[in-house]
Amino acid sequence: MKSFKLEIEELAALVGFLNAKKLVGLDPSLFRVFSEENVPRLREKLHQHGWLTPAERPGTWHFDEDLMQALAVAVAPQLAVLARSEAQSKSIVFYLADEEITEIVIGEAHAVVARIGHFDEMVAQVMLFLKDAWPGEIAIARVKGDSFDAGRRALVGAGGTLTTKTPGLLPGDTWSAENIAAFLRNAKAELRPTK
Repeated sequence: MKSFKLEIEELAALVGFLNAKKLVGLDPSLFRVFSEENVPRLREKLHQHGWLTPAERPGTWHFDEDLMQALAVAVAPQLAVLARSEAQSKSIVFYLADEEITEIVIGEAHAVVARIGHFDEMVAQVMLFLKDAWPGEIAIARVKGDSFDAGRRALVGAGGTLTTKTPGLLPGDTWSAENIAAFLRNAKAELRPTK
């Protein structure tokens, strides 16, 4: 897993440079800092931190390619997965486009953007994130434009029991990687984006 730690306004700037106003599933107020008057200051900050380097032609720039590929998945996903802890008031979002997965964790001052190698690694991250942080929920939703179109949700009780209102998505009611993976795979198949 390759990850990048950015200041929140750096994330906002890079999302803005990809012509997006926000990322679905994240608070839109995080992205208000990206404005025409802030572009020079943000560009300089991105340059100082190595996310942006001057190109050969004056007035043009190169972005960190791995970071921008990760963000491109988050800007235009087909599906999004949210894991949220009610006990600890924290959440994590995964963006899925075909076989590509990007994870974004927002902290008070920083965001961590990571490219996830495969589906099972995402499940492991959900398990780790919610470990000892119940009650909570795991939701997966189809993305249409800059909002959610349809979704499925599994609740995690204070004792680690799993429940969902959608029949057939959850093979068991205990907290396990197998049950979480089955829920996400079944919901993903049910929500497969339509053409």
